[in-house]
Amino acid sequence: MLRYLAIATLLLPVDTLIAAEKESPPAQIASVEKTVATDVMSILKKGKLSASARYRYEVFERDESAFPHTAQASTMRLALGYETPSFYGLSAFAEYEGVHTLGQDDYNIPNVSSQNKPGYPSILDPEGDEMNQAWLRWKWAETNLQVALTVGRQEIHLNDGRFVSVSYWRQNHQSCDAAQLNLDLPNNFALTYDYIDRVHRVVGHDATDGRPTMNTHLYDVRWKRNDVMKVSAYGLFLDYRQEALFSSSTRTLGVRCEGPWKLDEDWALCYTAEFANQQDFGENPNDVDANYWLGELGFAFKGQTFKAGVAWLGGRSATDKLSSPLAHPFNGRTELFATNPSLGESHGLEADYLSASGPVGPVDGLTYSLTLYDYHSANDRIHYGSELDFGMIWKVKPVCEKWEVGCRISKYWADRLFGATLRCAVYTSYTF
Repeated sequence: MLRYLAIATLLLPVDTLIAAEKESPPAQIASVEKTVATDVMSILKKGKLSASARYRYEVFERDESAFPHTAQASTMRLALGYETPSFYGLSAFAEYEGVHTLGQDDYNIPNVSSQNKPGYPSILDPEGDEMNQAWLRWKWAETNLQVALTVGRQEIHLNDGRFVSVSYWRQNHQSCDAAQLNLDLPNNFALTYDYIDRVHRVVGHDATDGRPTMNTHLYDVRWKRNDVMKVSAYGLFLDYRQEALFSSSTRTLGVRCEGPWKLDEDWALCYTAEFANQQDFGENPNDVDANYWLGELGFAFKGQTFKAGVAWLGGRSATDKLSSPLAHPFNGRTELFATNPSLGESHGLEADYLSASGPVGPVDGLTYSLTLYDYHSANDRIHYGSELDFGMIWKVKPVCEKWEVGCRISKYWADRLFGATLRCAVYTSYTF
């Protein structure tokens, strides 16, 4: 053994031996620390950094005695996230989110004491900074099976977002403290299961109902046939833990089938059919038995899409009607129908609509959307009113594909519910 050590010593460069004799223990430690830091930085550089900034100016005017003032919100959303590289299938992600007013802040968020301004319509963009997402994910895959388990604060979206969504339009996204299991199975099947312990709502952590705890389970089984259809069978078991929110605890079971059915390179048949039943669950003191129907039919031609549809949200009384507390507003961009309405003995909502969307002429990256709604009550078809929504988005490709500017204009004509309403917004965003 001594002989081999002597040979190895002779093979070392003389200057290396001299440097080793002269190097003190602190210098050796510093050298090791530098090596470790270099290795860590090398690994981190393989991760994915994400960032975005969105400025929006929004105006909301309601011609009703309860809202004598016009709401104005000038807000900036900043988000910064980082996802580590995968190590034996393990990865982690964290995302900061901050919303701040720049100038006009004359708008109301009822359940946030610092931003509660009676007389102004509500624009749910609270000021504040928070950790929007922070999760750990494990992935495993073989030929016919892929598994992904995500634990921590994450954004959750179900189908079109009618019952569970992130609410991307609002400056403060909704996220959940949850565990999610995703399985990609053979024969085009997939399964998602979520356990939700707490939801961080768009109204922010300072709102009295901004971070409710719950014991919620979500199941979604999916099957698809490429270029023809997607089918989803889902169950959402909402169980709130706070007594003030017990009436929002419901069990929703549904099935959804949607296209488009691609006929050739230019034409496609657009269709959606969905049914769900909702009943009281957990500690809900009310008797709830409400149905949801959605039907859409239309076509797409060279990027242009035209559809007609009806959404029916059942309601038989003020306490027996369909609810969706984990979803962003549907049924018009004025958000007047963010919750299922009641008017005297009339309850629920039937929303009939026509829509068109697609690219605009020769302008690269410019798209439009146009939707006309007609609203009635679900149980007796009392006419609530009508709404027209128009929007344009331009991805400024001549300058940078990551830069986007857009606008929204929504006008509501009241009949029996609410008052004449105008809501407009312009925005610009940049995603890194």
